[in-house]
Amino acid sequence: MQVTSMLSAGYLEPMMQGNSRVYEPEKTTQKTDQDKQAKEQEILAEEQALKAKLGSNAQVHTVYHYSMGADGRNYITGASVTMKGTEEQLNRVSGGVTTEDIHTKEQETREALRKEDQEHQDTQNIIKAEAEKREARRKKDKSDDQKDEQVDELKKIEREVIAHEAAHQAAAGEFGGGVSYSYTQGPDGKSYITGGEVPIRLKQGSTPEETLRNMQQVQQAANAPSDPSGQDRKVAAKAAAIAAKARAQIARDDEPASQDAEHPAKVAEGTPVFGKVRQEDEHNDPEKNGVACVLASVKELQLQSLIPAA
Repeated sequence: MQVTSMLSAGYLEPMMQGNSRVYEPEKTTQKTDQDKQAKEQEILAEEQALKAKLGSNAQVHTVYHYSMGADGRNYITGASVTMKGTEEQLNRVSGGVTTEDIHTKEQETREALRKEDQEHQDTQNIIKAEAEKREARRKKDKSDDQKDEQVDELKKIEREVIAHEAAHQAAAGEFGGGVSYSYTQGPDGKSYITGGEVPIRLKQGSTPEETLRNMQQVQQAANAPSDPSGQDRKVAAKAAAIAAKARAQIARDDEPASQDAEHPAKVAEGTPVFGKVRQEDEHNDPEKNGVACVLASVKELQLQSLIPAA
């Protein structure tokens, strides 16, 4: 069995210090080296008294504590005395504590510190988990905001595409086909219209005039939306080119009639006009020359009405 005591000028209430039972010495001011020397004598005497109580069979180990005086000498100002012996021997000494009690107190202290550390760690884990939850909510809110922005943009595009293709269809009339749409899946899992197409036929007419009217309507249909696409402009340009050819054809067809109106035929009395008309007919076959030949046939009827009856 083992007991540890701290010696000083006298015994006060004990306190734990390391693996020993420590007795706090009196807080007295030692103003002179003579005071230090007196204290040293008291501690040494106290140590001898403890040894005498234990008897010669007990084991005593002393560790002295020093303080330097003004004269440069180290004076004993305290001592830790560890005593080993039988329970009967150790009971002769007042104060101190057994080694087993010290170990028990140390174990209790370590357990208390372990629990305190665990509680602190648990608290830190809770704080960390709450911070991670807040960060996750912040990221989710940001992600939701981005998704909402993307959905709003897809809805806007869908409205614009539907209006765009509807304008094509309304202006195209009989030259337009059914609208077809292309779709894009949004972040909400829904499909949104993001593209469209209305086929427009470049239909030639039976006459240049009809072709011109058709191409004018095709141009209007291609340019009907407020924001024509590049493909819309290509269709409009192609229709304009066909319309220009139709205008040129109309101008060529109108040229013979204009000349006849400016220079009407003059027929002298007694002139054999039928032979001349027949010669003109040979050069103006309606099956070969289209509108110009039809005009020539009409001219022949007009000349016949000018010849007096036989």
